[in-house]
Amino acid sequence: MSCAHELDAEYLYPGDTDVLEIYEGDDGVHVTLALACPECGEALEIDTAVESVDEGDFELPLDDELYD
Repeated sequence: MSCAHELDAEYLYPGDTDVLEIYEGDDGVHVTLALACPECGEALEIDTAVESVDEGDFELPLDDELYD
């Protein structure tokens, strides 16, 4: 079974994703994420290129309060 649903950011949440891999691609840093399709629950891998890096307004290490 494969998922043909388009992803909508409105239904994607940080707590529902895991980082599978961070690697150097031909065009810079890439991140592979794992998440379930909000429509059908199919396991998905999303590969995205890092387009910008900005200073964050949070304390490290991250904890669950960031996502509450």
